[in-house]
Amino acid sequence: MKSYVITTAVVRYKDKYLIGKRAISKKFASNKWEFISGFVDTSESVEEIILRELYEETKLKGKIVKSADPYINQDEEAKWIIIPYLVEVNTSNFVVNKKDHSELKLLSTNELNNYEELAGDIEQLKIRGLLI
Repeated sequence: MKSYVITTAVVRYKDKYLIGKRAISKKFASNKWEFISGFVDTSESVEEIILRELYEETKLKGKIVKSADPYINQDEEAKWIIIPYLVEVNTSNFVVNKKDHSELKLLSTNELNNYEELAGDIEQLKIRGLLI
């Protein structure tokens, strides 16, 4: 099984959090819900990568307000080493980049619990204080 390092943004606008449904054309986790993420595969810092990915995938500019220790999720595709950040944005006017996601949603913490594929991430993000 292969291992990959990714960074994830818990994007917060007021009391809601942004998730995206990955495009069907994506190699990994196609058509599944996720927090905005990106591979750590360039010479940029992880912080630069996640802010760039956020902008490329949503056209939102954000500010990192908190970081947390990495955690590991494993699924049938790979082992994922995840470096998470809490990123605040000051608008809900996002744009869906169809290359990355088929849709984006802003949801309350309670609403996030309705997305089973996010359960492992939600648990880890709550432990790390990135999700309330």
